[in-house]
Amino acid sequence: MKSVRKALAVLLASVGGAHADPLTLDLPGTPERMRFTYECSDGVARVVEYVNLPDNDLALVEAGPSRRLFVGVIAASGAKYAAGAQVWWSKGSEASLLDVTKGDAPIAECQQSRKGSRG
Repeated sequence: MKSVRKALAVLLASVGGAHADPLTLDLPGTPERMRFTYECSDGVARVVEYVNLPDNDLALVEAGPSRRLFVGVIAASGAKYAAGAQVWWSKGSEASLLDVTKGDAPIAECQQSRKGSRG
């Protein structure tokens, strides 16, 4: 359990701004962490860290100074994560960023540009 707390504390601390207090979640299981870089059609490079647990999946999507924590939701295929109105949907080496308030067209289509690393 300590490894999960530590991994999530580090991940969630990086989500907040310079003055944010760290947040720790006490979730069961050993996390599997992977990090990928995506080049996207909107010209933005996004670094995504995935944290997979037995009952919870998270994706921290970074685009420059902006960071957003997405939580896993049900998907017909691939892995789908939601944060407010935004959806990050990855399938293999491709991913899409959507805003559900703006229809079905993706905000950005993304392709992995660097192989993932495990953390």
